[in-house]
Amino acid sequence: MKFKPWLITLFLLTITLFSLYHYKQLLMSPPTAAEQQFEPSATVDAIKAASIEFQKTTQVSGEVKAVKQLELKNELAGKIIALNLVSGSVVEKGQILVELQHTEEKAKLIAANAQLTLSKHNLTRYTTLKESNEVSQELVDQAHADYALAHSNVTLLQDSISKKIIKAPFTAVVGINNLEVGQYLDNNTLINTLVGVDDYLWIDFSLPQTYNDLPLHTTVLINKVGSRTNQIKGQIIAINPTLSANSRHLKYRAKILKAELPLRPNTLVNVTVAVEDSKSRIAIPDLALTHDQFGDYVFVLQPEAGGSYRAERQKVVVLERIAEQAIISSGLLKDQIIATDGAFKLQTGMKVFINKLIDG
Repeated sequence: MKFKPWLITLFLLTITLFSLYHYKQLLMSPPTAAEQQFEPSATVDAIKAASIEFQKTTQVSGEVKAVKQLELKNELAGKIIALNLVSGSVVEKGQILVELQHTEEKAKLIAANAQLTLSKHNLTRYTTLKESNEVSQELVDQAHADYALAHSNVTLLQDSISKKIIKAPFTAVVGINNLEVGQYLDNNTLINTLVGVDDYLWIDFSLPQTYNDLPLHTTVLINKVGSRTNQIKGQIIAINPTLSANSRHLKYRAKILKAELPLRPNTLVNVTVAVEDSKSRIAIPDLALTHDQFGDYVFVLQPEAGGSYRAERQKVVVLERIAEQAIISSGLLKDQIIATDGAFKLQTGMKVFINKLIDG
């Protein structure tokens, strides 16, 4: 009776070992024709990896600046007696915009001109008399001083009057006006903002010091924020001589035609700048990429007998995505066949049939 449990255990162990051996033999035996016939496979579209000339770019924010723009202020105080500031209108260079009361200065100017005339006559008379030694040199010198003083008084009054007649420094569009005739203005009061009427606009932008300096006349691409189309070309016309102390960025200024991108000053725009020399790179459709936590991959299709292919998962490094294309910096060679539409369903070693092969 004591041997019965041992016999049962030995019997079960023998059956288990026999079963494992038989299963291993099945795994090591070649597949039958039926098994080969039903091997899992997939049908995909494919493309040959193509080489293109690619130049790495970066996009930064820029700001539109008017070629001519200023805040118009009065240097002297006074009451407005004439006003020619229609909001949104265009004024010509030299046109009177604001005239402040200058009655007192005009009266003083009349007296100063009279004194100037008298001083000039005295100087002429004393100079003539000195030639015949009828007056002393001291009187001639005094006449010269009186004439210079009178001329100075006239100049000061004329300058004071001109500062109360404020003219447009250039042809410009007038900003919104909030002044009225009769209003008293303290000195240094903001009168209006003038924006010049020019064919060009300036675009100011900055790049980090990690990028190489851009030379003058470099072409940049500019488009309105929120718009991926309508990129226009601008040309760098100025470079700041120093980096910003706060951001360590270098400031650039580009010029564009206003007719190509009519924007108002202070508008934000996107500026696309080339930051590397042009190089040969592999370009593939974006849908050929698969992604996991370790990076980006493609499935390279290796041809085999019978017109089918084998899928091999290949890691790649994506340099940049442009529209529906991915630019590859490493991991692929030119003319390698890669799966595109349907690549998501592939696995390493899977049998693949190509529905459509595009020569990239």
